[in-house]
Amino acid sequence: MHKKIATTVLSASLLAASLGGAASAASATNFRDLQNVTGHDKILALHDKKIVSGVSKTAFAPQSKLTQAEALQLIVNGFKLDEKPLTDALIALNTLFPAVKEDAWYANAFSYAYYNGVDIPKSVSPSATITREQYIDYVMTGLQAVGNMPAIDVVAQEIADGDKLNPAYLDSVQLAIVFGIAELDSERNFNPTHEITRAEAAVILYNAVEFLEKSSSNQVNSNDERIIDVLPHEQPTTAPAAGLYAAPENGKFFSTGSVQQAIDEQAAPSTKVQVAVTLFENGSPIDEQSAKGAAELKRLQLLGYDIDYAQAWTYQGNLEKVEYTYISGVFTAEQLESFQASANYGYAFDFASNGDGSAVLGKNDAVTGTKSPRLIAE
Repeated sequence: MHKKIATTVLSASLLAASLGGAASAASATNFRDLQNVTGHDKILALHDKKIVSGVSKTAFAPQSKLTQAEALQLIVNGFKLDEKPLTDALIALNTLFPAVKEDAWYANAFSYAYYNGVDIPKSVSPSATITREQYIDYVMTGLQAVGNMPAIDVVAQEIADGDKLNPAYLDSVQLAIVFGIAELDSERNFNPTHEITRAEAAVILYNAVEFLEKSSSNQVNSNDERIIDVLPHEQPTTAPAAGLYAAPENGKFFSTGSVQQAIDEQAAPSTKVQVAVTLFENGSPIDEQSAKGAAELKRLQLLGYDIDYAQAWTYQGNLEKVEYTYISGVFTAEQLESFQASANYGYAFDFASNGDGSAVLGKNDAVTGTKSPRLIAE
């Protein structure tokens, strides 16, 4: 039987309902507390789209802190995640997130966000405030779930207070900055641990929605000759690198941030890493087991690379474990830097993982990644 998410349960809480659109029918022009608020025009635009509302007929409460639950509701509204189909069998929310109540106003937001790939920690408390870095991570993993991301190479930006960033959120923050979804302050600080306000969150979401609309209509310039240096942290997928934001152009290649970090930590040209090799043609991934994929694998083997098909496992349906096949290669840092790419394909090197996020077994003393298994009910 297909289990579906029920219609959203509305709360009597005015603040919570203010994120859903229908709770406050006031015109945005009646908000008296948006004057001189940075990005007020973007907040009003989201209100017109019924993505956000005020906390009363005359107030938006721009400086109020956002909670985890409110953040997820915003993202579900903005990216219309509640319109995307979910898996056939769903796990009880309080099994995934012990602090989440099944009958709470935010329950559907957690469901649609989680099952569409938003990276929510198991220990989340719905009523807790959310920091700027974690909100950005929610936004970027949500954007990844719905976006047809352009093939554009990006350069990591210098963040003055980057040492304060949680490494788990670094890639999402870097991409958000590069894509203009988030900004640094005048001193190039991101202030990652600051609690985000309703106004800040709304502006960031507006920028993300706008980016999504532009990328979907091919208005994002994808011809810049820039080197990719960051990617969002990985989600469990049916194949390695299937959820990348950016794709390498034909004849180009890159290693994800996690692979590069592992190499940097070893600090030796002879360091071996075992990675999944995802092939792209004109910005789109190709089936590694297709005729093209098999022919390119053979070419790489003839060049002397230690590369072949391998298998890992992932989840499908009712958390059933199934195996998937991908191209796996053992490379030295030097080989990755001087990789002999074909002009017909682009290449992404990433650590392969199983459905729970655990690294696959390596060979020849190669580094296979530093991921740990995700907490998930079976």
